[in-house]
Amino acid sequence: MPALEFYRDKEKGVLDPGIFEKAREVAEELVREGAIKSSQFRNYFAELRSLENRFERERREDEGLAFARLVPQLELLKAKLYYNTRSNGPLSRARAFVRFLEEAIDAGKRSPQDFEAMMKYVEAVLAYFYAKGR
Repeated sequence: MPALEFYRDKEKGVLDPGIFEKAREVAEELVREGAIKSSQFRNYFAELRSLENRFERERREDEGLAFARLVPQLELLKAKLYYNTRSNGPLSRARAFVRFLEEAIDAGKRSPQDFEAMMKYVEAVLAYFYAKGR
């Protein structure tokens, strides 16, 4: 599977509008799979938003250091995600959700700009997921 790319022109900060089409497709897949509840999705998004807020506060002083602190927190979130896939875990059947979030987190760890774009992408997936009635 090719790495998730967010930008049409990363140097200029121009997002690829196609990423939002991909977000819609991912949300539709999550709805079809039917293994994730909106509250579960919201919980992961809230944790990402909390990390984003901390990063935004810390980056004012030193963006490199703030990002260096963020990456291990993203890895920890992935570990929590995997933990919840255990046989009796809340995400044991949510393969599409786990794949989506893992791919997004991995892409968001590449740079501060990728993290910002990843947050927009995950937010778009969540919005489309809600729009589809989950």
